[in-house]
Amino acid sequence: MVFEYVSTGRVKIDEIAFEFGDSRERVRAIIGSIYTEDNQTIQIGATEDDIIHQRRDIYSNINSSENYFFLSYDMQDLLSEVEVHFCDSIKVFESQFEFDDDFESVKSKLILYSPVIIRNEGECFFNNLKVVIMSKEQMGGEGTTLGYFYCAADVTHLD
Repeated sequence: MVFEYVSTGRVKIDEIAFEFGDSRERVRAIIGSIYTEDNQTIQIGATEDDIIHQRRDIYSNINSSENYFFLSYDMQDLLSEVEVHFCDSIKVFESQFEFDDDFESVKSKLILYSPVIIRNEGECFFNNLKVVIMSKEQMGGEGTTLGYFYCAADVTHLD
C-alpha cells in the first residue's frame, strides 16, 4: 500500500483518494476494507472539560499489503487526522520514502516543502505541511528509521 499526501487536505491510499472533512461513512465506503471502530472518551484532567473524544477507524493489511493506520474523525464524524504506523511507502508531493528509510533522510526530504520544528530527538513537526514524523526509537521501538507519519486538517494543537 502506498500512502500519498497530495496536499494539505487530500490523501490517497493506493489510488483511493479522499479529503479531510469527508464523512466517515464516505471514507469507509471508498476504502471498502475491514476496519475496527475505536470511539472513546478519555478523561485527562479533574474537570468535565478535561476530556478528549477519540473517534477513529483502525485499518490493517488492506489491499493485500502489510500496513497499519488510523483515520481519526471529529465529533461530526468528518475526517480530521491520519496516522500511519506502517505501509509500503509514503509520498508527499514528489518525495517518496519508506518506513525502513533513515529518519534524517525523510526529514531532509520534507524540509523541501516546509520549515521544520524539532520537538525532540527523532520527532519533527512540519507546520506548513501539517505533518509530524517520528523515528522508531521515539515511538518506543529500536532504530533510527521512520516509525510514524501523521497528517491533519488542523494542527493548531501542535503549535
